[in-house]
Amino acid sequence: MLSAPVGARSRRGGLARLNPLTPAALLLLLGASVSFVLDVAALVGLHAWLLVVLAAGLRADPGELLRAHLTFAPFALGVLMTNAVSRPGRVLAEVGPLLVTDDGVRVGAALALRVLVVAVPAVVVARRTDATRLVVALVQHCRVRPRAGFAVLTAHRMLAEMPQRWRLLLSSARSRAPLDRRGRPRIGARGYARAALALLVGGIRRGNHVADALDVRGIGAPVRTSRRQEPFRRTDGVVAAVVVVGALLAALGARLMGG
Repeated sequence: MLSAPVGARSRRGGLARLNPLTPAALLLLLGASVSFVLDVAALVGLHAWLLVVLAAGLRADPGELLRAHLTFAPFALGVLMTNAVSRPGRVLAEVGPLLVTDDGVRVGAALALRVLVVAVPAVVVARRTDATRLVVALVQHCRVRPRAGFAVLTAHRMLAEMPQRWRLLLSSARSRAPLDRRGRPRIGARGYARAALALLVGGIRRGNHVADALDVRGIGAPVRTSRRQEPFRRTDGVVAAVVVVGALLAALGARLMGG
């Protein structure tokens, strides 16, 4: 139950071999740092550096990076448009009753870039982070209670399996449903309701079974040992320093070139 999925093991490499808390700490530092940056050129340089880190360190392919950008692009565009017409400054254009100002466009572009700078690395890192290793690291270094940590891990695994179980239940319902005029199975509202109820009941039963298994293994004992360990190594410090220094140089270099 606590072993890593096969797909996660096969993709481990580069930065994914670090302690899971190292990328998490870098993401927190990134989010706190860009909160004070409104320079568009610096944000562009920082984002370019982060894309290089994700591609080289986490082996993220261009398609994955593009999908991550497209996921947050509507929100970033909304931030840009809202600020462009709601801030004072020199008027650049008139869109009906709304006035687009230069300060609004500048601040809106910076805030939209902030969204992409923080969100895209967070999505890629989350997809590459093994949940079991992260929980073990939290228990070992952050003093998270094992009962709470592994309960969250169990819920994460069960939620990840629900789409597949839902498709299985629907396939089973279609195999028993009557056919319509076109020869296609007609499930109806009752069929979907029965499938949803079966999914809920099955989830509750699996949750009870997992809870019993965790109690048998002493997961709630006041003092317990763990075979799994996630220590911090010298590589964690070296990689963190390279990423931070590279981000600073990329942001400053882009700002000087843009200025």
